[in-house]
Amino acid sequence: MPGPRRHLVAAAPGGPALGPEQRRFNQLLEKIDKARTLLQAWDEQGQLFAVAHAARVAPLQAELLDCQARLVRRLEALLGERQAKWTKAERRRLREDLCELGAGLIDAAEDEAVGAEMRALFRRHAGHGYDEEKADEMAAMKEMFERFSGLDLGEQAFESERDLLHAAHRSLEAEHARAGERRTGRKPTSAERRREREQAEASQSLREVYRKLAAALHPDRAEGDADRQRRDALMPRVNQAYEARDLLALFALQLEIEQVDAAHLARASAERARRYNRLLADQLQQIETEIEDRRLGLCVEHALDPQRPLAPARLGALLEQLVREHRAHLAQAQRDLAQLDEPVRARAFMRARWREVDRDALPF
Repeated sequence: MPGPRRHLVAAAPGGPALGPEQRRFNQLLEKIDKARTLLQAWDEQGQLFAVAHAARVAPLQAELLDCQARLVRRLEALLGERQAKWTKAERRRLREDLCELGAGLIDAAEDEAVGAEMRALFRRHAGHGYDEEKADEMAAMKEMFERFSGLDLGEQAFESERDLLHAAHRSLEAEHARAGERRTGRKPTSAERRREREQAEASQSLREVYRKLAAALHPDRAEGDADRQRRDALMPRVNQAYEARDLLALFALQLEIEQVDAAHLARASAERARRYNRLLADQLQQIETEIEDRRLGLCVEHALDPQRPLAPARLGALLEQLVREHRAHLAQAQRDLAQLDEPVRARAFMRARWREVDRDALPF
């Protein structure tokens, strides 16, 4: 990743002070430097987090899922224990717990045999299949989304919340595109005209920098084989930067071949600096989008709450927290399993648990 480029624009010694657009140019450089550093930190720390998560958290997750599966099996066995003397209401509630715990394992278990086992258990105690219930839930979510958003998601059935959200996102993009097409028939507003003009000017400025570099590096200007090889090596970097609309990379190449210097850029007119700023602002937004993609990708990959504040520097602390949480959940599941060894004690344990759940559900 390119290093800092704050040196690109500075007030020329003895020259006039930088104007507002030139100062904004420097501010954007500063923000881009920080954003690129943050993006690099996400790439590096995210990879380290993934390796450490696989080594320390994933085994605990697998052990916890195994313990929860044994817990479900034990609860089902207790339904047939006469010594427990379950009432009709308690049996119904125990079946509800079985279905809830089993459904969680269907979604989380990587072992297909465990998933099939829990699906069969769910059908035995719910009276219908898990996939049928999930389909009904997704249909209800789809209907609610369509009602509140006004969008039509068609006849497609969705298997997960993620599929539904992706379809909703595509529908919103399509609606925005249709709205844009409807606007093409009317006279553009002054703001829209200004934005189009600024984009055209920014693209023109990018092309100007690119053309100067391409002309300066043309092989016909080479002074011998070594110089030609140097030009051949630089030109792919120029093309890559231009295709990526990376103005800073083009500036860095200009500095590298001594086509411009910091004083040259400092003398740039306010109009030219404004055009550059448009390109830099777009570049900054692109990097910030990549940063958010890294953050959300890590959340999805490791089943983390996307609303949870995350930063690369805190991923180590997050890993330790996840290890503590999984150890605590595993210890609790093992204690719960031990309480279910004996039917009479199991009934007392489940009654106490249900009372606690009911108390927490009270609205006061």
